[in-house]
Amino acid sequence: MKSLPDAYLPLLAFIRPARARTDVWRVFLVWMGFEAGFAITPLLVAPFIDDRWPDALLEVLNYAGFGLDLIIILILVRLLHKRGLGSLIGPRPAFWRDLRRVLLAVSLVLVIQQPFDLAGDAEFLTRAPLGHWLGWLVPAFLAIALQVTTEEVYFRGYLTQQLAAVDLRRRVWLVIPSVYFGFSHLLNGAGLAEGALWAVWAAMLGAACADLTARTGNLGAAIGLHLGNNLFAALILGFAGQPGAGLTLFVLPEGAYIENTAGIAALLSPMTLVDLAYAALGVLVMWLAARVAVRA
Repeated sequence: MKSLPDAYLPLLAFIRPARARTDVWRVFLVWMGFEAGFAITPLLVAPFIDDRWPDALLEVLNYAGFGLDLIIILILVRLLHKRGLGSLIGPRPAFWRDLRRVLLAVSLVLVIQQPFDLAGDAEFLTRAPLGHWLGWLVPAFLAIALQVTTEEVYFRGYLTQQLAAVDLRRRVWLVIPSVYFGFSHLLNGAGLAEGALWAVWAAMLGAACADLTARTGNLGAAIGLHLGNNLFAALILGFAGQPGAGLTLFVLPEGAYIENTAGIAALLSPMTLVDLAYAALGVLVMWLAARVAVRA
């Protein structure tokens, strides 16, 4: 079995619970069950949701809905691997310590970065009523934390552990879940270029989180980085009339950016490549801040 670099030795303790049951068919069934659950749960919840409810409430419920997927993951892992949440997140003291440190470090980086990101659109921005924004801050934080935890438990917890228990090569336990994570974001965009941008960015974020997990031996740092990113993405800037705008502090008018996002030409356009480079730089800076925070 290929040895790990010294920086990744904490991964060995993290994957120990997965070594008891490494059968491929078990992983396949968990994967199938998760994907089926992810597709079905919105259909089960939809009859209880009214689209006329406030946008902020609908967004919070959308994020909180990931809790159902987390329950599915935990049931599947319990049935097929005989283990629970504790085995998926790593030692709890280190988990909570790394989560707090990385969330703070990434948030500080993004607080510094956000004014520069917003400066170019300052003349178009409108600010949501501060009382409304603050009133939804705690529910939004909790719901987004649930969404992030669900994704990290599945991608960087379960999949990373099971794959590394079989093969310690990074192309297996780091690259495969990260690419899978990226593809799961492909439909987030309005066209091919935007969808590809989402997918590549998510794959890079997934790789950064997997790297942190291996360096620390728990999910705390990965959740801290992912949560900091998603909080700022969901709560700072949105587009009027688009999903997510109900929770943001600043809103751009509908049609503020009109560009062709379909087809290969759009995928290879200079603007898309610039956006991709900027996204990669953003992930790199957050990852470096996280490493400094956990001294890894």
